[in-house]
Amino acid sequence: MGCLLSREKPPIDSRKTNTLEIEIQSHNNGMGDPEFTEVQKQLVKTTWDVVRDDISKVGVITFLRLFEKCPDVQDLFVPFRGLTSEELRHNVGLREHGLRVMGTIEKCITRLDKPEKLIAMLETLGEKHIMFDTKAEYFDLLSPQLIQAIKPAIGDQWTPAVEQAWINFLLYITGIMKNAMLQAT
Repeated sequence: MGCLLSREKPPIDSRKTNTLEIEIQSHNNGMGDPEFTEVQKQLVKTTWDVVRDDISKVGVITFLRLFEKCPDVQDLFVPFRGLTSEELRHNVGLREHGLRVMGTIEKCITRLDKPEKLIAMLETLGEKHIMFDTKAEYFDLLSPQLIQAIKPAIGDQWTPAVEQAWINFLLYITGIMKNAMLQAT
């Protein structure tokens, strides 16, 4: 069974799930909104400056990890159906999509101090993803892979506080998108 075939949220199995995925699953199983503090905003902004140097690579790695972990997600992307990891690694379309996602992350970071602009952008983006038959819970599958792709780019600056800041940032932005998707349907 693939990642997306069940509509019910499966119980958390720590043998198959890393701690980052457990935290995101726990949040989405009703553990409440994370607090995304000013200190965490600064940590995300500062570490993004390091990630920006390698955003193309980070974007591709994020989707390679996602497709490896959840092969059924790969099938949602018509141009990537049936491609091997090696073919995907060198696929121009995947590189472009990864860059678009990373560009959106950058736009979110630049709008952190302008919440009304950030929320409006994310709501529009959430509604747009409905046209692509994207389910709100798909964002929960992407976030851990994104963090795991960012972590090596940040290197020695990666700390538990930085990780928590990124987790809370991604929960914040995906929460806005998912709410917009749910309200639009």
